[in-house]
Amino acid sequence: MLEFQFRCPGIECDACANAIKRSVSRLTGVVEIHVDVDSKTVTVSVDEAKTTGGDISKLITERLATAGFDVE
Repeated sequence: MLEFQFRCPGIECDACANAIKRSVSRLTGVVEIHVDVDSKTVTVSVDEAKTTGGDISKLITERLATAGFDVE
């Protein structure tokens, strides 16, 4: 299992968290998504047997951007 953490300063509420979860959960290999509104972080657990680390990190970042959240 791989785990990626992203800082997204635009996360402000539970609606933001839900939008992120909906967008990122559609990616192949994503097992779990945790959005912490207070620390403005997104943690994504990925089944590495179903995807590759570099590719999925880029895809997650793209999904976050599509959902309207910049990644630092």
